[in-house]
Amino acid sequence: MTKKTDTPTKSPYKKLRDGLAIRKVPQSKNWGVYLKLEGQKPLQFSLKTPDIVEAETKAWEEYTLQKIALKNGETYRQPKKRLNLHQIIDELISEYLKLQATASTIKFARKGHEKYATEIRHWKRIKAFYDSKMLPNQLITREVRDYFLNIEAPSDTQLGRIKFCFNNIFERALEHNLIKRDQVVDFKKIKIEKRNIEQRDAFTSDEFYRLTFYAMTEFKTTGKGIFHNKMCIFYVGFMYFSGLRPGEEIMGLTWADLNINSHGDLYCVVKKGKTENSSKRNRKVILDNSAHGNLLFVAKLKHHKQIEGMSDDDALLHLAEKFPDEYIFRKKSPKNLSKKPTDKLIYKPDYRSTFNQWLDELREIGSLSKTKNFVLYSLRHSYITNLIEKNIPLTLIAENAGTSVKMIENHYCHTSVMSEASRKYLVSEKLLTLNNDKPREQTPEEIQEQKNELLDFVAKEFPV
Repeated sequence: MTKKTDTPTKSPYKKLRDGLAIRKVPQSKNWGVYLKLEGQKPLQFSLKTPDIVEAETKAWEEYTLQKIALKNGETYRQPKKRLNLHQIIDELISEYLKLQATASTIKFARKGHEKYATEIRHWKRIKAFYDSKMLPNQLITREVRDYFLNIEAPSDTQLGRIKFCFNNIFERALEHNLIKRDQVVDFKKIKIEKRNIEQRDAFTSDEFYRLTFYAMTEFKTTGKGIFHNKMCIFYVGFMYFSGLRPGEEIMGLTWADLNINSHGDLYCVVKKGKTENSSKRNRKVILDNSAHGNLLFVAKLKHHKQIEGMSDDDALLHLAEKFPDEYIFRKKSPKNLSKKPTDKLIYKPDYRSTFNQWLDELREIGSLSKTKNFVLYSLRHSYITNLIEKNIPLTLIAENAGTSVKMIENHYCHTSVMSEASRKYLVSEKLLTLNNDKPREQTPEEIQEQKNELLDFVAKEFPV
């Protein structure tokens, strides 16, 4: 690191000429240079070589370069600082904090959930783990492996972020010429234990009916919070029947994202969330009658006067034209706030907590199994599971759900989730021996009639 002083240190040095000398750097094998030109402050810095002949050559080169620079009216050249690992990480954190501040002016987020918060958090943890004097070229495979051995086993997503942070450290060190390309750690050489993610259970149609019926009739039917509870019911229902991911994918849905195709089918365009920057961005999700119904309930809850007397399709298209930028599943901003794009983002409701309260209370009274792992993502899991059981081609499911066929095959194609055709093939011998007195299966018309009864009940229980 550059050190300014008026006279050479007391360490033994060799004078090359007035204002130019070399000396051994304290506590190092390398030689350093002392350089003092007329009218300029002296400089001392390492020449990064233990060889005295090479050191003398480098010292004369520095002297000549400085003389030429001053003669051309240029600034007295300062040698590059030799940054340590902590300083490299601080550079990255500083840059990402600026990016985060810029992003926050466009899109508000709760503390800890801001854009780039994950990267900044991991860099701080990496910095805290390593010694403050550690240099980038000391961050070798053994040191990186040691970091992973001392943290909680990460999930696939967390592992990807941690690798990203380490790779950025190495890239920044390369930019500063502090390491060579062959010193960058290859993560393929490190065996990293990943966290076993608990299996998310899908809701059966009966379990989902019990959940929504309880939310409508028992949980919160009057008083403060009734609007939020109603919105949560329709949010949960829409996710169950559309397969959208929780978070930005569904919360980023606006009225303008709804449209009707040439066949008369309602669909939504997913612009936010996981697929926002992928090849599946702006995917069109076909919505069935049940998903359509949940959107209509939200429309009536928020804008019943504007759509009064309109048909179902006309009502949604009217809102798409009248309130194109309004987020469907978020509260409206108070009237006393300025109407900036970021205002309504502040009122992002916490449906997850309400949903978990429903589950806890249903488990407590014995209406839902305590052994099943139901989470908000289970609603999307249920959607994909239901389509597989209906023998819908995996390519169509993947397209509508914004995922890949491979992912579906890896996570859903097992004996607990299969189409009726697959099941009949696997247990054909058993089916031949069964008698014919089993209960008659409901027809699609009868199932739809039950759904219509439930929707009528919702309309009656939640008048607008």
